[in-house]
Amino acid sequence: MAAARERLLQILDDLTDEELRKFVFYLESIPDRSVRIPRRKLEKVSPVELAELFARYFPGEELEVAAYVLGKIPRKDLLRNLLRDVAGGDRPSGRGTPAMEAPVDLVEAAPEQPSQVSQQQLMKLARKLGRKWKTIAIEFLGVENSRLEQIEEENHKDMVMQAFYMLWDWRNREGGKATAANLYLILNQDGVNLDYDAYAFLRESA
Repeated sequence: MAAARERLLQILDDLTDEELRKFVFYLESIPDRSVRIPRRKLEKVSPVELAELFARYFPGEELEVAAYVLGKIPRKDLLRNLLRDVAGGDRPSGRGTPAMEAPVDLVEAAPEQPSQVSQQQLMKLARKLGRKWKTIAIEFLGVENSRLEQIEEENHKDMVMQAFYMLWDWRNREGGKATAANLYLILNQDGVNLDYDAYAFLRESA
């Protein structure tokens, strides 16, 4: 148990701040689990705190859960090393999950980079932004004010379409980085002040 916790902490320490945020993001959406870490405990969590939460909520399965999330980020290098450790006999005593039973060669089949957020998702989000859409565009999505003025002029009195085209502009500018996961992380920052339900669907669809 202690060895698994120490190995997990090594993995978490190897993640960048952005990768750690993505790790937490995908941790919230692991399928087919009856036990999950409460979302409130994952806010601004440190690697040490996260390792302790793993030990509390996933006893004996810390590395299995970590392997699944590493494949989603993806950090294939860390996942490959973790699977090699397990193959070498460092596996903790637990009931296990398919994630850790896969041979090292299957690391190459880890999930590809997530696709861009869809037009339908952006429209759904646009309907929930209300009058905050322009502030969010400038402060968090980096859309130029001149572009926002153009969007307002072209979609006069239609706030939903103004918000949608703003989001669409961000998507086109970000390219492959414009995923549901990244948009969720941006909108989950302090200062956005949206109701959680307004964009929780992005996490669920990632």
